[in-house]
Amino acid sequence: MGITPVRSEAVWGHLRVLFTGAALLFLINIWFGFDNTLTSGGIPRWQALIHLHAGSIGWITLSAIGIGIWVFTGSRVVSRDYERRVGFLVWTAVLVFAGYIPNFWLAFSRGDDPLVALLPIFGSLAVIVLWISAIFVLRQLPHQEVVTTVHVLVAAALLVAAIGATMGALLGLERVIGEFLPIVDPDRVGVHAGMMDTYLFLLAAAIIEWTIAQDPMRRWTRAGLAQGLAWGVGATLVPLAFLLDLVDQLLPVFGLLLLLGLVLFLGRVAWRALAVGPAAQEASVRWAFFGTAWLIAFLGLFLYAVGSGDFDSLPSWFGAVFVHAGFVGMMTNLILGVLSARTNERRHVLAWGEPAALWTINLGLVLFLGLKIAADVHIGALAMGLGVLLGVGTMLARMGSG
Repeated sequence: MGITPVRSEAVWGHLRVLFTGAALLFLINIWFGFDNTLTSGGIPRWQALIHLHAGSIGWITLSAIGIGIWVFTGSRVVSRDYERRVGFLVWTAVLVFAGYIPNFWLAFSRGDDPLVALLPIFGSLAVIVLWISAIFVLRQLPHQEVVTTVHVLVAAALLVAAIGATMGALLGLERVIGEFLPIVDPDRVGVHAGMMDTYLFLLAAAIIEWTIAQDPMRRWTRAGLAQGLAWGVGATLVPLAFLLDLVDQLLPVFGLLLLLGLVLFLGRVAWRALAVGPAAQEASVRWAFFGTAWLIAFLGLFLYAVGSGDFDSLPSWFGAVFVHAGFVGMMTNLILGVLSARTNERRHVLAWGEPAALWTINLGLVLFLGLKIAADVHIGALAMGLGVLLGVGTMLARMGSG
């Protein structure tokens, strides 16, 4: 297994705090997921947004920062100053992200309330945290004994996330002072969302490679670098397409770069992750198997959307299927695999919970997506949600037991 503990006990402890915070914030997402499923009729926009961002910001992006710290600290002997800086970054990220999520309720449910201004304030703070995280890992590159492809992909993921979050914060500011970004396309959210979805490919591919690496100390390869560049450069084309009114010209190039990165990923790593199957000896590898399968599905859906050229023409089920394939199928599987490695020495705590969660999440997700596509019903989300709740609860119990 490529994932090994951090040598510094202080940094290892800070990561426990960060991942615990991410899991607790994810409970907000799970709560509203159940509520959305059981609510008849339309769901208020604020409710959909807080559900989405509790997952994307509180669970995934906060975990991405922790993964960056973990990968770039590794087995190095680090100074007390380094440990203090990591602790400051961790606590700042947890508190800022925890404060950011409720502001989607304030901004989209309270009309002209002055509290709406908190959304761009917390959005700006979240952007600063992400830029600090990206700069932190980039500054650690020269200190690595060997710079691996995992280092390259994680650094690229955090850099793309920082740029994409900047666009999201500007959209939040528009909510307060009016539109000022030079976006002609009616889908203004695309200037932010397309980039944030792409950063997930970089992060997911890094976790998969980190998990199944046969030689964790192997130097980055040209194919690995090309994969990172294809997705990273492709991501930067998204805001340029919207800001320069070149959507029709640049999005096809973006799609081709996504496809190129996928082909490289399949040839380099994905086939090996799929070959081990869901019955691998290491629990984190089992999570990586499902995460890889869903990455391929998620990217396929992304290419379908980009290739359509008209997002309004997509089927009514597409949005829910797309988001859940990526956020639950791809990222939740992979993050739970990382937490499984983080809590490996306490595997005896709720020993049954992890395998039960693994299968309930993935079979429940298949059920949810199938029913959504076939009959436009959400009831399958209950099974998926119970699996996610069990997985998160198991990891919280393990992190809290010692």
